[in-house]
Amino acid sequence: MPFILLLFFFRPLRNFFIAWRMPSSARSVAPLRLSKDIYKIVLTPRCSRAIQDSAHLRNNVMIRSTHIRARTARFFTAFLICITESGTSVAYEVPLTPGSLNEAYILGQRNDQATAAFLNPYSKQITEVSEVPHIAEIEILTPFAQVVDLCRRFTSGYTEEQAARDYHQRGDAVVVRIVLMLPAAYPKPASAPDRPPASPQPSPPNSPLRPENFWQNFRFEMKQHGKTIATRFIRNKPIYSTPTKDTPAVLDGATIWLEYDAKDVASDETVVEVTTPDSKTFNATFDLKTLR
Repeated sequence: MPFILLLFFFRPLRNFFIAWRMPSSARSVAPLRLSKDIYKIVLTPRCSRAIQDSAHLRNNVMIRSTHIRARTARFFTAFLICITESGTSVAYEVPLTPGSLNEAYILGQRNDQATAAFLNPYSKQITEVSEVPHIAEIEILTPFAQVVDLCRRFTSGYTEEQAARDYHQRGDAVVVRIVLMLPAAYPKPASAPDRPPASPQPSPPNSPLRPENFWQNFRFEMKQHGKTIATRFIRNKPIYSTPTKDTPAVLDGATIWLEYDAKDVASDETVVEVTTPDSKTFNATFDLKTLR
């Protein structure tokens, strides 16, 4: 009876009970309904002691249960840390879930400082000054970063459904973008103040006529742990200067895209290696464990 009374006292939550303790000589009285959802319960000292004992027992059980939960929580925390720090964990997402596509779409459509800050670790600027075609930028894009990059380029009328459709059509790939510039397009260093300005040198006769496939004289490789990853697809697009009234557009450089199957690219340190026509090698290192 005390156990049943204890449950009845606390449930249902919508009911409110008022309890009185009777003298030891009084009899038990049935619950009295004072108004809607309000009841009066009279308890004898014997029942009161039983409830107190039950509450004390329940408190001890809760204390033991708390200790068990704390030990269990510590165990699962250590387990999750082991999983997180293991070398088999995958940092960049493959494939992208609908939730990830939504995040990438919103981030790209913002096209603000947050978008630029997110994409900044994915690219490396090369500040080489050279008299031959040279590397200006190396960028790596994971599937998530590709969606962000595409959505920031098409901010007008580009829907989330289109972004998801484009992602599924491309498939899961890691893309490397390399920008090559010709010497005529590179800013010239400033002249020393104590020297007269150098007379302008005429451009080489063949610079405007340089073939658009000059980039094929470069060699591109992506490596992990010293092993070269096979390229799935490669394409290029020439870069032309802006024409003016007096000068036509000339070839300034080229952008090259290298595409790799995401299944072949582990979430690990990745090196993009570019070898120039004069056999100089430039490396850009990206840690895919820190990229999304």
